[in-house]
Amino acid sequence: MVNRIRKTKAVSMKLRNGSPKKQAGSNHLQITVPSEDWRIADQSVSMTIRDAQALRSFLNQHLG
Repeated sequence: MVNRIRKTKAVSMKLRNGSPKKQAGSNHLQITVPSEDWRIADQSVSMTIRDAQALRSFLNQHLG
């Protein structure tokens, strides 16, 4: 199983891939944007690896 974390000043990305479990959502990418305001929780989005690959393709096509 692969667990990778990448942090920048503005965002934290966590990738979990290669899980031997065949359950939905066991392989996913989570992107978290920390809040600078203590009253507002950190904002987070989680997606499957397949959705993350579609997002990467879209961004490469339109930003690359």
